[in-house]
Formats: sequence, C-alpha cells, structure tokens
Amino acid sequence: MQQSYFEGGDKVAGEFILEMRNITKSFPGVKALDNVTLKVRPGTVHSLLGENGAGKSTLMKCLFGIYALSGGEIFLEGSKISFENPAQALENHVSMVHQELNQVLDRSVMENVWLGRYPMKGCLVDHKKMYEDTKRILTVWELMLIQE
Repeated sequence: MQQSYFEGGDKVAGEFILEMRNITKSFPGVKALDNVTLKVRPGTVHSLLGENGAGKSTLMKCLFGIYALSGGEIFLEGSKISFENPAQALENHVSMVHQELNQVLDRSVMENVWLGRYPMKGCLVDHKKMYEDTKRILTVWELMLIQE
C-alpha cells in the first residue's frame, strides 16, 4: 500500500492534496458560505484573509468536522471525505489553528505544536516520537535548524 503524503509518501491523486468544491453552509436566516472553492497543492502554505463575517472560520470548521456542509464536496488526497468531528479530521492528518488559539506560554514550541494530540505510547506521552516528528516538520518547512 502506498504511503499517504502526510506519512512521508508521495500519494497525491491529481494536482491538489485538498479540494473544497462549491462549499455551501447555511444557518437559520443566513447563508454563511455560497459555493466556495479552495484548492491546495502539496507542499504549499495558505492563509485565509477577509473581513469579519466573510466565512473564513466557517470554511475551516466545515473541513475540520465542526460544522456539517449544507452543500459541496471535500476531497483529500483525491478521496472524498466528510469528517463528522475533529477527532476524525486529526486521525486523517487534518488539523486547524483556531484564530482565537493562544499558545501555552509555559510549554515548549514542540508541546504547543502537538497540544491536545500528543503521540502516545500506551498511556504515556511518547516524547521521543514527538521530538522526532517535530524535528521533521520544522526541517521540512525550514522553520529552524535543529542542532543535535
């Protein structure tokens, strides 16, 4: 079986790793998203910018399984997905940085990266795996040079 892009493999069906097609989200009396499309290529970084109420958080909450779609489709690595909750999103290597999130100031960068989803070994945090995964991420994204 071919490894997922998120697990270090090169599996990406097509040009985009993530496609959100014609996403619509309605709340009582309000259409928050109206046929929004977002396409993300592998190895790229994106940010959503817009005025308050433009739908940035709503779009991400639809991807992350906090909100159910009113319409549209989401594809991850070429497969149609529909997360029912954030735990399912995290299991599939999809995470979200909430705009209101504050870092835990008395914790390291590594601990803040994995906050709420620490790698576990039995019932204990696997610090070695957490360190190695953080090192790999920071090195790949050239965010810092890790000194041994």
